[in-house]
Amino acid sequence: MGEKKLITSQAIKARYFGQDDTSHSIMDIVNYHNEDMVNKLKWGTQKNYFTTQKYISKFLLKSYKTTDLYLRELDYHFIIKFEKYLRGYMPVDHQKPMANNTVMKHIERFRKLINLSFKLGWIERDPFVSFKSKFIKNDRSFLSSEELQVIENKLFLIPSTEFGKGFICIRLLY
Repeated sequence: MGEKKLITSQAIKARYFGQDDTSHSIMDIVNYHNEDMVNKLKWGTQKNYFTTQKYISKFLLKSYKTTDLYLRELDYHFIIKFEKYLRGYMPVDHQKPMANNTVMKHIERFRKLINLSFKLGWIERDPFVSFKSKFIKNDRSFLSSEELQVIENKLFLIPSTEFGKGFICIRLLY
């Protein structure tokens, strides 16, 4: 009632057998985006979306005890909870939680996915309409000669950082 759809025998049969549900989930839009952007985005950007997808999955498991949710269930409260989760999450390979701008980049990528689902007609309202991203501008200065010398002379105890030492210095000098 009130669906404004053409009533046909096929539509009635699909409704009876529960095959007319056109609801889409968070993972549906993530998978659609990943497949659609495979040759459009550079690998580094794709990798960032995969990382955001991983955090969305972990958040859903921890906060909702599920692996997926329908897009229609998303609201402002969901976004705020996801932001809070990211701010408190400590990645295994880091010594501290994510900084503000890292959290905002993950939210920004999630927002792009939800905006795509809105454009595709998969949801009727944008849950991000009231959400405002808050990036912090960081002014970075050049390292002094003394700071470069400290890095150059640093003995790294973690084997994986030995290779990174040369990369850092080379990158800073160019």
